[in-house]
Amino acid sequence: MTVFSLLLLPACANGWGGDRNVTARRGSVIPARGGKDPGPGVADIRGEFLAAVNRARSVKQVCGNTPYGPAPPVSWSGALATAAYLHSKDMVRKNFLSHSGSNGSSAGERITLQGYPWRTYGENIAAGNPTVPSAIQGWLASTPHCRNLMNPDFTEIGAGYVVGPFGGNPVARLWTFELADR
Repeated sequence: MTVFSLLLLPACANGWGGDRNVTARRGSVIPARGGKDPGPGVADIRGEFLAAVNRARSVKQVCGNTPYGPAPPVSWSGALATAAYLHSKDMVRKNFLSHSGSNGSSAGERITLQGYPWRTYGENIAAGNPTVPSAIQGWLASTPHCRNLMNPDFTEIGAGYVVGPFGGNPVARLWTFELADR
């Protein structure tokens, strides 16, 4: 029998570890459609999340054994936030934790579906962190997630969470954090 302490999971991906960071060969071909923040799960964290990420990027961080930063501040993208929120919603509804959607979609495909013409993107996911600061601290404590957060190539972010049953916790927060550049 395995017991998980969801509040201690710093950042989870691909079934408990890893991250995604992909660069397109020739960029995306779908033009931007804008993108508005969905309701709770994005709108309630937007300002706090953006400020926390920019605070983390404003100082030097050590990701594993590699020093990073400071990195330039990022701006919020409604399209990235929508992609993040919808992936978290999918994970809660289907009770899984992965960078691949329940339909096999990648983060890049989900971002493109929201009309964001990415050149490069990264994705961090996590389960169980109850607050924005705990999610950010969890990612900073994980080498690949920290590298995504501190990557100076990313200029825009969006994030979302959905509360639902996961890992025995009936009210776990599943987080998705998209980082990208056009």
